[in-house]
Amino acid sequence: MTVSSQTNKVIYIGNGVAKEFAIPFSFLEKEHIKVRQKKNDIQTERTDWTVKSGNLVFAIAPESGAEIAIVREVPLTQETDYRDNEILHAETLERNFDKLTMQVQQLAEKSARAVTVDIFDDTQADSLIPSIRKAVSDCQTAVEKTTANAQTATVHADAAAASATNAAASETNTAAMLGTKANVGLDNLTAAGKSKIAYENTPSSVYIDLTLGASGQTYTAPATGWFVFDKVGSATQQYVVFTNITTGFAKTRVAVQNTEVVCDFFPVGKGEVVKIDWSIAGHLNAFRFYYAKGEV
Repeated sequence: MTVSSQTNKVIYIGNGVAKEFAIPFSFLEKEHIKVRQKKNDIQTERTDWTVKSGNLVFAIAPESGAEIAIVREVPLTQETDYRDNEILHAETLERNFDKLTMQVQQLAEKSARAVTVDIFDDTQADSLIPSIRKAVSDCQTAVEKTTANAQTATVHADAAAASATNAAASETNTAAMLGTKANVGLDNLTAAGKSKIAYENTPSSVYIDLTLGASGQTYTAPATGWFVFDKVGSATQQYVVFTNITTGFAKTRVAVQNTEVVCDFFPVGKGEVVKIDWSIAGHLNAFRFYYAKGEV
């Protein structure tokens, strides 16, 4: 016969039902056929089979998903003894050539699965596998280290998230507590605290002189403090009306003849706008803004 195909191996996938599989390459003896099965990365050799009409027939169908490799493995021997002047049968010679071709194909298939180096590489074969194993080991170590670092980072991130959640809850709780504890009457302050607040909210000795403009002019408070008229002289009738445009609070002071208005204080908060309407006969010693003690 001839060996027209270079194939010497075929792989099938079992389905749990099929028992018969084609052998797509020629072989000289049944013993030259080997069958291996792989399932869940476990390899075993199957011997429960026979050859029928060029096909391989199992006694028990391979499991579903099992890989079946049918391989031709020819012994690397030459058993024909040629003698001088003896008749040489063509069939015998062709069979030996067929076997030799099959042996070459068998070696070619194995070498195709072997680890090789470039033709110009002088790496020794006995050092190639150890170097590959070391590279794989180093890679595995790096993967394990990276995984450990990622797990540590995840733990830290979870801890940071928990801390942020706790901080937010604490802030909410604090705000809620202050909302129930603090009020405009300052009932929850100690006597010393109330005294401190009162002290900080009284006029200091620090002031700035202002120029009184026309009646109805507005002024913006530079800080918490007081707008102050200081000593308006006697007249037939005079009045001063302070109106806090920001809060709506108003205060009027009216003086009659031979009566003086001395140091009339009008309280304001920082940034509040005050309108001053006035009608004054006589003289004005001072128009000032006094800072609260808590502002200086």
